[in-house]
Amino acid sequence: MVQETNIPRKFREKEFSFIESFVNRKDKDKSFQIFPKNVQFVRKEKDEEIILVIRKHWSAYATHIFFAVVIPLIPLGLLFITRNMSNIYGASTVYLGLFVASVVMSVNIIVTALMQWYYNVAIITDKRVVALNVVSVFHHVYTEILWRRIQDVSHDSVGPLSSVFDIGNIFIDTAGEGVDLTLTFIPKPRGVQDVINNLVDLAHKGKL
Repeated sequence: MVQETNIPRKFREKEFSFIESFVNRKDKDKSFQIFPKNVQFVRKEKDEEIILVIRKHWSAYATHIFFAVVIPLIPLGLLFITRNMSNIYGASTVYLGLFVASVVMSVNIIVTALMQWYYNVAIITDKRVVALNVVSVFHHVYTEILWRRIQDVSHDSVGPLSSVFDIGNIFIDTAGEGVDLTLTFIPKPRGVQDVINNLVDLAHKGKL
């Protein structure tokens, strides 16, 4: 829950129109953190306030979850199909080995999904939007765009799940400056768009 007293003083001004929708929020969505504490990132300025920390909705990893559940069932299915062939020498050892290997693969898939969920993050501050995309241990992409450079912000749905879980994609256009940004499977995309539009408008008016 975000109480009005927890909102930094500078954001209580009327220019920040998105604040009203943040006050007394009752959801505790870890993918959508409002005014989080003790969050740092590269090149963060001392007076820079973090407004939102956003991670992908869990449905973005539905494929990972599906394979993590299905893979261990494959050796069990093979064992069921060949249950009448118990005279095959070493069959039980083979199936046990396949099952252990499948469990290891499933654990690896789940751990990878959790790491991607935790480290692939978008941060919205009063100065910029920052996106960190971790592809692998050795490859990550860091993008940041100042509000004054943004010309257009839009969002779309991501299929039938969008209306159920309120998720979508955010598209940020810098009007040909060479840095465009897409945030996929974002919770509450309309609210995020409102926040960005408000900050961009204030930046263009010289109030940020």
